[in-house]
Parts: sequence; structure tokens; C-alpha cells
Amino acid sequence: MNTYDICIVGGGSGGFGAACAAARHGANVILIEAGYGLGGTSTYAGVNNYEPVAGATGLPQELYEYLLPTPNAIALQKKVVKYSPERPWGKYECATETDYRLSLSRKTGTAITFEPELMDNAMQHFLKEAGCTLHLQTRFMDLQLNGNQITSITVQDAQGTHTIQATVFIDATANIYLARAAGCQSAIGTETPDTYDEPSAPDKPEITLNNASLCYRIAPLKPGEEPNVPPIPIDIDLDKIRPVTSIRTYPNGDLNMNPLHTMTGLEAYELGDRAYAVAHKRMQAHWHILQTRYGFEFSPWKMTWTSPFLGIRETHRLVGQYVLREQDLMATLANQSHDDIIAIADHAIDFHGARPSSALPGPYGIPFRCLLPKEIQNLLVACRGASFSSIGASSCRLSRTMMVLGQAAGTAAALFGKHVHNFNAKQLRKQLQKDGVVLDLETGYLDAMPHIQPIPDCS
Repeated sequence: MNTYDICIVGGGSGGFGAACAAARHGANVILIEAGYGLGGTSTYAGVNNYEPVAGATGLPQELYEYLLPTPNAIALQKKVVKYSPERPWGKYECATETDYRLSLSRKTGTAITFEPELMDNAMQHFLKEAGCTLHLQTRFMDLQLNGNQITSITVQDAQGTHTIQATVFIDATANIYLARAAGCQSAIGTETPDTYDEPSAPDKPEITLNNASLCYRIAPLKPGEEPNVPPIPIDIDLDKIRPVTSIRTYPNGDLNMNPLHTMTGLEAYELGDRAYAVAHKRMQAHWHILQTRYGFEFSPWKMTWTSPFLGIRETHRLVGQYVLREQDLMATLANQSHDDIIAIADHAIDFHGARPSSALPGPYGIPFRCLLPKEIQNLLVACRGASFSSIGASSCRLSRTMMVLGQAAGTAAALFGKHVHNFNAKQLRKQLQKDGVVLDLETGYLDAMPHIQPIPDCS
């Protein structure tokens, strides 16, 4: 049996943040990931960009600054095309500016686009430097409980099954497989107003989940190269494919294509293992439409890569010690009374058309208790499946925010060990700030920095 101080399951943004932070603070850490690389949705599900958001400091900023000197690795973006009926896409191109702070606002900030393989390599480099044990292509299978404690988990890799024992476990699997297997309360879909008294919650319970995306990459045709328009996939009705697309420019000039309305989150959930194949057909139809109906923009391009995983924005969520809800989002940081805020964010309430969306009045704080289950005392959850309402999750699910939450989880696990649920909020916040996580508007929110001018866009 392998024994560690901290075992983290899931190597997406949250899992990476937790593993790196815990190892840097001297804990003996193991991170297991079912896939063949790190980064999760932000790398291998093709969402190869960081959306603008307040508070994305700490480890996300370190990654940016580490990659910045590498040619064609990472770049800030500027908006050059707005969505319109004639052009149903928004497009960003690489900016000449490099100041990371320009990305720290949903309202006036700019996105960041990166090469996924280089981001994965950077994450693995950080973990190696910190002394974290990393096991890729290793899948969580089962766990063992002793009362309200997880004693060990069983994992499987190419060599067979293994048992991992740890003092603290962190679930960063997005679907919160570990927490649900341990019997922690979870939720899926929207809540009604009587659940959390959220003003915009629907009157009836329903499983409405944020849309899923299968992203792809296109590159310019080479001189003399003929366009290759893909055929219409079998069993696809083009009239049912909405060509709405979020387009980001890679540092080398290729385009990242995120089709926002080709599959609902509920469809992806109900289709299960078949969801990718269905989404792939719709993605091909999506590219066919762009090339045939909007050839003025896309005929000189060719598809060069399809993400190997479907980008899922929402499934199961923990119902933990505190549930982030609409009231927190609308209150803003100045009016929240939580003493355990360990990250700030300001992304809009955004369901990508599945439900009404809305902007926020300003940044809000995320309490550390959102990472703590009520049932298991040595478990934390650091991913989009943490303790958020559906409305709360629609805002705070961004990759960099999840990485900061992971950094908080890993830091707390290293500082407090088996007593992590009896954390000292003041000590945790002080350590996070020392490690570069900013928790005030003046240093974590572009709009509160009068000496920093946002990058102008097409407007």
C-alpha cells in the first residue's frame, strides 16, 4: 500500500492547483489522472483559452509568466468581431500587450489563448519541481471508509489495481466521483426558489445543464492548397445546427473554434459514453455550415485537430458546508460577510442559451466552505463540482477560478492536515496572499486599477 499525506484525484485545473500548492508546502502528495495529460477541459477538451475573470492570480498567473517567453505558447487576446446575425461568431486575435493584469475582469478584460500541449508540459514541470508524485492514465475505482473518514482508495492503471492511503483526499474529478462514492450529498440540474431562495431560480425543478462543446482547430490553407469542404454527416439536419461560435486565435495564428450550441448539457448527460460520437457529427456539420454559408470568412481554412474529449460545463455538484448561490454573486465582495473567502470572481451568470443569463454588478468572493463536504472530514472538493448552486456554478466554473480554488484546497490540506475541516480562515487567507492569490479588488480586478488601461476591442 502506498501512503501519502494528500491524495488528489483528477488532474484538471483544480487538481493541478491543489497538487502543486500542497507539494510546495512540504506535503507528500500524489495526483492521479485518468487521462494522458494535465489541464482537463482547458487542454484536452479543446477549451484552450482562459476567459477573462477577476481574481485569477496565484498559480494561473505563474503559468502565464512561465510560458510567456516561449514562442507561440501563450498570448492575450483582443476582440475583433462581435456576434451578429450576419456573422454568428465572436472572434479574438492575439494582442501585442503582455500584462497579465489585463485579463482580470469579465467586463473590460481580455482572454488568454495557449497551446494545450505546452500548457500541459508547464503544469507537469511545476509538479515535478514541487516534488509531487504524478500518475497519469490511472483511474479511481473505489474507496474505503472508516466512519466519517476515507482511509484509502483503489485505483487502476495498465499494471493493475493499487491501493493509496492518505491523510487527506481532494476530489477534483469534475463529476465528483470520489465525493459521491463516499456518500456525500450532491445535486444536478437547477434548483427551485424554495431551495436557496434564489430570485431567478425556475419555479419547477428541472435538469437543465449548461451546454457542452466539442472544440476543434482550423489552420490557413497553404499556397496552392485546395479547400476541402467536409460532407454532411449522415443523420444530421443542418437546419438544426446553430453556427454560433466563440473563436480564439492561437499564438501561431491558427483558430480555436468553440461551437456553443451544438449539444445541450442534458443531452450530453443522457447520452453518456455516446455523447462524444454524436457531438462529433454535429461538429463536422458545424464546420460544413461555416465553410459553405460563410465562405467569405472560412473557405481559406482547413480543420486540423478535434479535441479528444467533449467539453462539459456542468454535471454533479456537491451540497457542502456552504453553497455558493445567486445572492453571493449579486451581493459583490463588499457586501459579503464570509470570513473564509479564498478566491474572487466576476464572470456573468452564463448558461450559453440553456437558460437566461445576466451580468453581475461586480466581483464576489467564494468561501472555503464550498470545498468542504458535510459528511466526510478528510475530503475536499476542488473543481466545478464543488458546492455551488446551478446559478452559482454557471458563473464560477472557469478554469482559472477552479485552479485558484485548487490552490486553496491544497494549501489548506498541507497546513491543517487531518484537521482541515477545522481550518483557521485567517491563517489560510494570509498564506494564500503570500503565495500570490489576491483577495482584494485593487490588485485582483482590472476595473479597480486606474493605472491599467484595458485593451480596446472592435467596439
